[in-house]
Amino acid sequence: MTSTEKIILAGDIGGTNARFGCLSRNSNKGWTVDNFKKFKASDYPSFEAVLEAYLSEITTKPIQAALAAAGPIEDGYINLTNTDWQISATRIKEVHGFDRCKLFNDFVGMTRSIPELTDEDFMTIRNGKARENEPILVAGPGTGFGVGYLIPTHKGWYVMPTEGGHIAYSPQSSLEMDVLQTLGRDRDFVSLELVASGSGLPIVHKAVCDTHGKPYKKLNPAQLRVLAEAGDPIAVDVCNIRACATMGAIGDLALSGGARGGIVLAGGVSERMINFFQQPLAMSRYLHRGTRSDYVRDIPIRLLKSDLAPLIGAAASLEDHR
Repeated sequence: MTSTEKIILAGDIGGTNARFGCLSRNSNKGWTVDNFKKFKASDYPSFEAVLEAYLSEITTKPIQAALAAAGPIEDGYINLTNTDWQISATRIKEVHGFDRCKLFNDFVGMTRSIPELTDEDFMTIRNGKARENEPILVAGPGTGFGVGYLIPTHKGWYVMPTEGGHIAYSPQSSLEMDVLQTLGRDRDFVSLELVASGSGLPIVHKAVCDTHGKPYKKLNPAQLRVLAEAGDPIAVDVCNIRACATMGAIGDLALSGGARGGIVLAGGVSERMINFFQQPLAMSRYLHRGTRSDYVRDIPIRLLKSDLAPLIGAAASLEDHR
């Protein structure tokens, strides 16, 4: 096994998958990613178990680690939001002999990656003109709903992590009002994340079936999208409700965060649902901001397509802290 101070073990730890790679700066000031591997989280009882599995499969021995995980960080410790895993930076250092180990929120990693990536890592959703030296919004649904702002400073990039995915769901149509009422029967707060994220999909699907007076039949996300594209009324409503919730929130977050530096849609659900996000119904939720519609009209919107983004962002964040 080889050891080098230049290699960073980076991890992207979510509720569904754990991804790892060994990263180093290349001659073009970009990143080289070696030993990339993905593990299904449900196959492992703990984070330490999946990390051990990864380290046992590689010959490189990194001495520093940057781990981006889904949840808020408190004193180098995290309880993951959508799984029962916990991660302690101190324990990881002690057990595996790392000189340095830093934890970052997964959307901090995602957000920090944006200036490190190339044009090939994005797809343009809406043309516009990004303003220099103004914040960039990075947001979107995956297992949960992440929101971060990338802020330029004279020292480089600063990432402002938020819990913006937990803002209140904001229905606009009569159907959405009915769905909100149904969702509110069993909970005292209905969040954006519940309606738009992957983890909330079965709950929203059941609520739409209830509103239609139809029995609920469990379907996976791909099946729902296929049915929606074929015109099935319930599937169409489910996909449109989630797309409108997302794009409406993106407009709110762009206004509240002053994100005229650009918007990046991120998260696995964003990538799979992008056709619904781009439809006039959902896009109108983003564009219609009342008296401040002009504020968001020229902000460019891109879709992040790189699976390596959180790893690269975590490694870059570790460099920033150095």
